[in-house]
Amino acid sequence: VLDSFGQPVASRTVVIGAASTTTDGLGAFTLTGVTTPYDLIILEPAPAKVATVYSQLSRTNPRLLDLPASPPPARSASLGGLIVGGDPLPTPSGTFTAIGFGAPQTASTAIDVTASPYAFGVAWYGPTTITGAVHGLQWTVDTNGTVTGYRSHGVSTGVSLTSGGTVTNADVQLTAVLPDSVSTLITAPAGHEIVQRDVFLTFDDGAYFPVSRDFLDGGTFTVPVPAGVGARADVTITAATSDQSSFTLAQLFSLPPGTSGAPLTLPSPAVATAPANGATGVDTNTDLVWTPVPSGVHILFLSGAANDPAFLIFSSGSHVRIPDLSGRGLGLPSGHPYDFGLVAIGPYASLDAFVETGFIPPQGPGFQTGTATGFTTR
Repeated sequence: VLDSFGQPVASRTVVIGAASTTTDGLGAFTLTGVTTPYDLIILEPAPAKVATVYSQLSRTNPRLLDLPASPPPARSASLGGLIVGGDPLPTPSGTFTAIGFGAPQTASTAIDVTASPYAFGVAWYGPTTITGAVHGLQWTVDTNGTVTGYRSHGVSTGVSLTSGGTVTNADVQLTAVLPDSVSTLITAPAGHEIVQRDVFLTFDDGAYFPVSRDFLDGGTFTVPVPAGVGARADVTITAATSDQSSFTLAQLFSLPPGTSGAPLTLPSPAVATAPANGATGVDTNTDLVWTPVPSGVHILFLSGAANDPAFLIFSSGSHVRIPDLSGRGLGLPSGHPYDFGLVAIGPYASLDAFVETGFIPPQGPGFQTGTATGFTTR
């Protein structure tokens, strides 16, 4: 069992059928005599009243995401140094200067740096000391927030950070970059209009820069990308219905400079079909049914009032039931309204593929969709 940072989670109760156990300090657990496929439930320690359910697993060695377990990173350091070259600081409106740190354990970015020397905090999990690279980047945007070009870039490698320490000599020399671009061809599903377009520049060492965010519609999206510095572009497009009740987004990762016309198709969202929005009488014998997204893992977020049990259910199918956990103090309350959020992420070949390595999104074309309804319990 892992948290959303990929760190092991101890002291979680894991239930399969009538059997249960507790994760150890490495997040590991063992249950024997399990027949596949099986439903697995992770329970948070009291006083939390949250159950995470994986429906119809077959893997006998799953790595399971426990979304409610998200403690902050345990280690941190202060990173700073001089910015040499590039446009003078502070840069005028429409020009951004940023510093990014990338290492195998973490990535952190300070946006809109206005003075040299710079300084910002970096947090991470793992060893006391980590080593990575510091990048500096200057770029320009228009009044819509769309990136229009790059002024300069620089990198300093072999920068080590020790938890609790301060580094003040991670200087970055900025120099002019060569221009290039990437373009995508976007297809949104019926009834959805493009509402947001995001571009991140990424580097192999993990450093990243959010260089563009606008709220424009358009089937073709072309943005500049600097050439010759090792940068690639991650592009995310979000579309939504006019009432914002449904959204879908798709991503392309690591597009090299010069990429032209990369197809980016946003899938139709998973939509709950039963119970109907506003239905009453829902209990643990009620089928929750939806139209699935092909190659999607679906996450159902079921939440009531502050003290009501909450349920997160993972499924690659099209229907589940809320587990009866009344014997563990998580029984559905009678006559309470519940929100029913339905998210699909992918692509994954199956739920078993999703839990093969933990919550790590596929490093290729990816998607996420979402809708929301509600019901009242019996």
